[in-house]
Amino acid sequence: MAQVLVLGGGFGGVAAANEFREQLEIDDEVVLIDRHDSFTMGFAKLWDLAGMRPIADGTRSLRDLERRGIRFVQADITSIDAEARRVGTDAGTFEGDAMVIALGSRPSPKHRQLLSARGAHDLYDQAALPAIREDLADIMAGRVVVSILGGPFKCPPAPYEAALIVDALLRDRGVREDVEVVVTTPQPMTLPVAGVDASRYVASHLDDHGIELFSGHRVTDVDADRLTIAFADGAEELGYDLLLGVPADALPEVLVDAGLAAESGWLEPDPATLRLDHDRVVAVGDCTRIPTATAQLPHAGVFAAAQARIAARNLAVDLLGGNEEHFDGHGYCFLELPGEQVAFVEGNFYADPPDVSLTPADHEQFRRKQAYERDHLATWFG
Repeated sequence: MAQVLVLGGGFGGVAAANEFREQLEIDDEVVLIDRHDSFTMGFAKLWDLAGMRPIADGTRSLRDLERRGIRFVQADITSIDAEARRVGTDAGTFEGDAMVIALGSRPSPKHRQLLSARGAHDLYDQAALPAIREDLADIMAGRVVVSILGGPFKCPPAPYEAALIVDALLRDRGVREDVEVVVTTPQPMTLPVAGVDASRYVASHLDDHGIELFSGHRVTDVDADRLTIAFADGAEELGYDLLLGVPADALPEVLVDAGLAAESGWLEPDPATLRLDHDRVVAVGDCTRIPTATAQLPHAGVFAAAQARIAARNLAVDLLGGNEEHFDGHGYCFLELPGEQVAFVEGNFYADPPDVSLTPADHEQFRRKQAYERDHLATWFG
């Protein structure tokens, strides 16, 4: 009987655990370890912010994985020995015949500090949603800034979706004419990973809603007393009344301490097989850096899940035999616009240049996004 370990209960970990359960023998044990006890897709936070649906409606308990024959252990991972495939936790030590590392990323400590300033929030922090909603309900005049503080960051379209939500909420309250909405990004365009056409598409929708875009603006400081944002390269400071910041991702400390980080500061698995330089150990999702022709594979749940399925199948091949599979770089994302309209970005992100196309927004693709969440939650959690 084999035992496989899955570290992390996000997109990559849940997808890998379910794939193992499909591929392995019934007596083989699949163990998923995560410090949290629930799973939510990231875009559910924006639906909650927009008042479309409570976030609880899209949340599932990781304990429900037991229905699928997956053992869930809620514990803090304190150490990882990849060579021995051994994991230390505050609930004991676990060893496996194969191991998937899908621990995601954490917000940059520097950026978390910047977002502790008065009037600032981490846009991606689920716990901050009530305070963000309250501040948006109270603001009568001034400026709301949605600021990408650095990269890589999760879900590249989300900051622009959030700015459009802010615009809609202010219009509903009748104060939009008195409140500016601004987006800042250190990148040269809105979605460089998806190409020029997709970036222009996003920028045009921001412009249509009177949202000013400051591209090429790298934040260096947030002054909590003066309520200002400072930028590199001599760009003029920007005042704010409400700052919704998107922190850059950073590698979890336990992976750094385990000596698994490459010179880039990230885990760098083989782009096709997701294998690390340790026997029967793979890494997927936001804890990895996989270079592409334009930058790196986006930190997004769709990619993490696709990688995880291939990685788990390859580890099952190691244990049971069969043919290895390769991740081909294909992925997609949903770009949500006001009025239940969704555009669809899809293609081969490994191609040089990336072969990515955009389908303009319509309601049918909004329903497709809803179905993506509904179908995956039902498949993964029963």
